[in-house]
Amino acid sequence: MFHRKIAVFTVAAVCICVFFAAGPLPAQSRGLKAISAKDLKVHMDLLASPVFEGRPSPSTAVEIASLYLAQQAAKRGLKPILPDGAYLQPIPVEVTALSPAKSRLRVLSPGGEQVLYFPQSFAPTSIRMTVDGAFSGGIVFVGAARDADEKSLEKVDVRGKMAVAVGLTLPEAARPAAGTPPPFSLTRYLREKGAAGLITIITPEREKNLSENRLNFDIAERLAFPSVDMSGRGSSAAAPAGAAGAPTIPFIQLDVRHDAGAAILGIMPAEMEARIDAAAKGGRLAPGPVEGRSLEASLYFDTRETVTSNIVGVIEGSDPKLKREYVTITGHQDHLSMREGSVYPGADDNASGAVAMLEIIEALMIERPKRSVIFVWSTAEERGLVGAYYFVQHCPVPVEKISANLNLDMLSRNDPNMVYFVGSNCLSTEFDQILRAAMKRSVGLRIDDLYQNPAHADRFFFRSDQFPHIQYGIPGVWIFSGTTPDYHTSRDTVERMDFAKFEKLTKFAYVACLDIGNRPEMMKLDVRPDVTARGAHNMKVNWRAR
Repeated sequence: MFHRKIAVFTVAAVCICVFFAAGPLPAQSRGLKAISAKDLKVHMDLLASPVFEGRPSPSTAVEIASLYLAQQAAKRGLKPILPDGAYLQPIPVEVTALSPAKSRLRVLSPGGEQVLYFPQSFAPTSIRMTVDGAFSGGIVFVGAARDADEKSLEKVDVRGKMAVAVGLTLPEAARPAAGTPPPFSLTRYLREKGAAGLITIITPEREKNLSENRLNFDIAERLAFPSVDMSGRGSSAAAPAGAAGAPTIPFIQLDVRHDAGAAILGIMPAEMEARIDAAAKGGRLAPGPVEGRSLEASLYFDTRETVTSNIVGVIEGSDPKLKREYVTITGHQDHLSMREGSVYPGADDNASGAVAMLEIIEALMIERPKRSVIFVWSTAEERGLVGAYYFVQHCPVPVEKISANLNLDMLSRNDPNMVYFVGSNCLSTEFDQILRAAMKRSVGLRIDDLYQNPAHADRFFFRSDQFPHIQYGIPGVWIFSGTTPDYHTSRDTVERMDFAKFEKLTKFAYVACLDIGNRPEMMKLDVRPDVTARGAHNMKVNWRAR
């Protein structure tokens, strides 16, 4: 009889384990039902609306979006965790931009001078140029930028002069493949030959857009984040603004309107248009010096201080002991600023992740895991993962107590039955296995590991908010649907989202959070011998050498 009881107990235990493995528990099922495509769309229609102008960071628009998300999260039960009892975690920002009041171009000729103003007539080509200075000297025309090569310029003296080129759009067939440098770089050539800079007369398409919509050039901003250490991100990290009052600019790069280009070259606007039209049709524009004219450039930058904010809150765990350990769920709320009148809504990237987090809160309030769950809507991800770095470096809880991170970024496009995992296998075997098991028993999408390798040419491993967690030795995964031709364009809209897939990935993240949050122990670090404990000391690990 004793053995029969043992056998019955064993069979019952096996049945229970099979039930747990095969599908969600009753409370989980109730939580899953709280996540719906209909509710996701309500918030998407607002956050990806053109009225938010793309939610660039820093901006009034993204701060309003932050207040909305914080209010919605609090309404669902998310509690403050920051020391001051607030949801917003402000990050200091230094914003540097060319000064409209002080910056000028002066074209000098025997007939007098013509003054060109920013941003009406010209603008910096790149936000990397943030050093005050001046230029005065001759002008040389180098033809159409797309047609330039070393042979066509070998007899043109550019040293100490300002080069002027016509900008034309490259035909699709002539564009180099992604990641492949062009066969000839006009900018590099001019630098090597000692030119003072390059002024590009903008393409006909840009000129038409600005003219028809009565727009000026954008006032591009260069950002610096003095409170954030983004070491290990190479060129993606923002650099401090240049010192004010520097006597010269090493290399000037400006874009100018067509009428400004005509003034610099000393020709009538109609002749300027005729030259551009001829070059667009395949004609070669002869390079050479612009006789009898010179250019003076006075470029001055202003710097202001402001803040941009993460949103941070917590759902307290149900276990008296384990609630002092954490799972983080992240998703950036920001996107890109308007560009010459066009809004970049950032629906998939990443209003999708920000909205998914609201639904996950609602589901977790039905069944809380044993560990606490911290939600972080990060800011300035598009500026170099700034908000995520700031969070781990100014964390309201000990980072050693964060078991793992689930990062939600771009959840609604491409193959409806596939998702990419990025970073899941780089620190913890257990973490990777739990995620795969959760996917199998929840929504059953196929997992693609294409971007797991840091050495992949597209470098996705380094491009979202799981990476700062990984740099702190915290197992993290980017749950990612992949890019499309609409990525970082005005076409990333709600209408192009796959809400069925969006709902599935939101449900998966909820189930994965519960599984990680209910484990007896934190995720073990067993993949890299140089990462054995969580903490800032791991920032020195070179992931690019993997």
